[in-house]
This record gives sequence, structure tokens and C-alpha cells, in this order.
Amino acid sequence: MKNFRFIYILVAALIVWSCGREQKSLKEQFHEMDSALTEQFQEAAKAEDQARMDSIEALYYAQLFELVTQNPEDEWEDSLLLMTFRQFTPEQKDSILSLLPPAMLQGEIMQALISKYETEKATSPGHDYVDIMGVQPDGTELKLSELVGKTDYVLLDFWATWCGPCCRLLPNLKRLYDSLPEGRLEVLGVNCDDNKDAWREKIEAEQLSWRHITTGESKQNDAYEAYGVDGIPTTILIDREGKIVHRSYGEEEAIRNVVSEFKN
Repeated sequence: MKNFRFIYILVAALIVWSCGREQKSLKEQFHEMDSALTEQFQEAAKAEDQARMDSIEALYYAQLFELVTQNPEDEWEDSLLLMTFRQFTPEQKDSILSLLPPAMLQGEIMQALISKYETEKATSPGHDYVDIMGVQPDGTELKLSELVGKTDYVLLDFWATWCGPCCRLLPNLKRLYDSLPEGRLEVLGVNCDDNKDAWREKIEAEQLSWRHITTGESKQNDAYEAYGVDGIPTTILIDREGKIVHRSYGEEEAIRNVVSEFKN
């Protein structure tokens, strides 16, 4: 009952917010919403109230989607769209793109965004994995195809040492990885640090015993382009047959989706 009451309060807040938003610019509306719900989410996280966290997260994305779809030609729309596009589901992204004026869709920046989204869709659940290659910490090359099929699952973890959410994911992923029997899961960390020393030092400091590559020195075969990754952390789970089964965009979602496969 407590959780239902909290959801009711959030819905009421959404109604009040919607009624007064027309008097503010899109930029002001977004920052006000983002600040308020981020604060509530942090409070719920401190209290370890997962149900409340899930409710706030759902409300955040509902409000964000409404802001974008209700303001397709707002003067700040392009900036908001570029900043938040990756956070939406493929269905929501299709809906957003269908509302944008043709002139906006033909812009150079939007064309690049759409191209990356098409690659993202082609490397989403249900599709075959795309092979990538990178350089390991010891300087040798490694292909993803050398790992797929050797374990039940391979998890691609796109990350960087300067990315806070990426670094928060690492210890949770390590606990999961270390708890599983051999042959169940392999992880391939795909790093985009310019500072390769920081990358190697992080692997050693955190004792990350899975496989690691960087593609920064191999632009002809860039893993981030191959999977349409425009924000990190992004994780992609591949099964033994080479099919993509999950694509996740946050640290909690990544662990949740991997665990769900081992519970089946």
C-alpha cells in the first residue's frame, strides 16, 4: 500500500507539473523536472527503496518523453533531443523522429544521430552479433568472435575510467562474474579512454579478471561505431549461438538483465 500511495503522489505531481509548464521554456521545464526527480531518486537510493526508485525512474522517462514529443519544433528541441535521445526505447525513438519537421531531419547533426540509431537497431535483441577487434592491455589483438560460443553468454561492456556510472557498474559486475561457474559468462570490456595507462591501472586496481580491449587506436574497426554506441555505460549480452539477447543503458539495468538470463 505504501508504494501505491507514493505512485499516486508522483502521478499527481505530474499533473500539476503539466498544468504549469506552458509558462516556461522547454529548457526551464527540463532542468526543473530533472533536478526535482534526481533529488527524489537519490533519497530513495539512500533508503535502498527499490520500488520507489523504479517509480521515480519511470516517471522521469514519461515526463522526458512528453517534453520531447510535445515540443517537436521548440528552439531548444535540437539540444534536448541530442542530449536525451539515447535514453528512449526504440519505439519511442521512432515516435520522436516521426514528429520532427523534415528540415530538421535533414540537418547534418540529425542525420548522424539517425545513422547511429539505425546501427543501434541492427545490433539490438534478436539480431546476430557484429564482430569487433581491439587491442588488449598486453598489446595483442583480440576478436569478439574468439569468445562467442565458448561460454553460455558474452557480455560486451562499453566503458571508460572517467565515466561514473561505468565505474559503479564494475564492482557489481565483478561480484556477479566471480560468483558464476566457469563456462557460464565471459565479459569483454570495450574501453574508449584516450589515456591507456589509466585504463590498465583501473583494470589492475579493481582486479577485473575478464577480457579487455580498446579500439581507440584502431579507427578502421571501431567497436563503438559497429554497435551504434553513443553513450556509456552500454552493455550488450550475446548468447552461445551469437544472438543478441539484451542491450542495456545503465548499471542497474545491465546487472538486472544478465541475472534474468541465469534465472531462466
